[in-house]
Amino acid sequence: METSSKKLTLYDIPEFVEPELRKLKGLYYINLFLLSALYLMPQYFGIHIGYDLTCTRLANVLLIVYILFNLKIVLAFVDNVNKCAVTFPLFAYLFVALYTAIFRADINAFMMVFLEILTFYMLLFGIRYVIGVIRSIKIILFCAYFLGFYGFVEYAANHSLYLQFLSTVPNTVSNVYRSGHYRIMGPCGHPLGFGLLLLLFLAIACYDIDRDEMYLFKRPVLLIVLFMDIFFTGSRSTLGLAVFEIVAILLFSGVKNIKKSLVVLVVLVIFVGAFLFINRNNSFGQYLMMQIASVIDTALGTRYSELFGAEIGRLDSSEEYRRYLPDIFTLEWLNPILGRGVKRTFGAEFYGADGSWVVIKSVDNYYVAQYIKYAYPGLFTYLLFIITAVVTLFRNAYRFRCALFSLIAIALTIYFINLWWVDALQTLKFVYAFLALTFATIIHLKKISKEAQIV
Repeated sequence: METSSKKLTLYDIPEFVEPELRKLKGLYYINLFLLSALYLMPQYFGIHIGYDLTCTRLANVLLIVYILFNLKIVLAFVDNVNKCAVTFPLFAYLFVALYTAIFRADINAFMMVFLEILTFYMLLFGIRYVIGVIRSIKIILFCAYFLGFYGFVEYAANHSLYLQFLSTVPNTVSNVYRSGHYRIMGPCGHPLGFGLLLLLFLAIACYDIDRDEMYLFKRPVLLIVLFMDIFFTGSRSTLGLAVFEIVAILLFSGVKNIKKSLVVLVVLVIFVGAFLFINRNNSFGQYLMMQIASVIDTALGTRYSELFGAEIGRLDSSEEYRRYLPDIFTLEWLNPILGRGVKRTFGAEFYGADGSWVVIKSVDNYYVAQYIKYAYPGLFTYLLFIITAVVTLFRNAYRFRCALFSLIAIALTIYFINLWWVDALQTLKFVYAFLALTFATIIHLKKISKEAQIV
């Protein structure tokens, strides 16, 4: 990180180590609870009192009560909102959600968006003023280690332990199996959701906080564990994009770290190849090969995964219906200005662009789903948010020479690309947590840079 001519690390900024409000114990523990629960606790754990009071919502309530009785904290909170680069597109998106809720008599169309955005700004405030950037990174890394190794336990158990022991509010979550294998889902409600979270964890696993550098094998054990978990989710798009993410991180790592990473990669590829060859005839080796072959089949249109026990008909069906999802944009009976909201289920039958009769029962494409819920205004304002967030991260990565910004920008780019094949599945909260971490850092670095110029 470079604020002037000197290369700095996060440890060189006192406020990142010991933030201004760190000594307010009550506020500190509420924020700590919010950040930790966001990653570790499932949405189906909580108390049902007309609505679901989850851990995240409980933290929201506690923070609102705390903040309302402290004018200084209110002013700091508002200041953060004003200085955040994504405030305009987020508020525009919130406005779309509001009028959708009004015209569709669907309060959840507004409240779901409002609570996610509110949580983002609470995290932004908490990380900057209470927990601190460095401590927040360490908390996220702890969550990555915990969920990474938990994924192995869940795979061995052949069912979700989260769902077994922590399902306390009404939900439709169930264990998912394909081709005779269980697909892990961690604290998320679906394996695809856990895959999205793992893509974000991959990036933070490669961050050298002591040197503010990007190094692919900074935490080799964690990296391998997370990558194996991606295999266990059974998500082809996630596995394929994880490879692209690894390549992108490698290319952005700098010459010295690229050379070190390539040496380790060569050794690792040889080891993995030997492992797969030795285990080619047992169920575990067959499963790994099936996942790899499924990605190849998706990319090249081949059918190699069938050799390793894949339910090729089911995979083909999944690919086929996804191909027709963009045709939903052309349906005349969908209002392009006013979306349907979130309370109405969606199903459609129509002739596709190629003349085929298509039946759609679920929408595994976040952007198509946004169009259905909030029409073009909602889709475009959220796309503006995505573009603003990623561009801001890359621009400030260049300005401050901060590797953390580049890493998170890469992770978010991969995440949002993956949403073309899957819905967000209540994982946007993880994106907001990573953005809160980086934007808290950016806001403070800009403040330091401005003060240095004045002096």
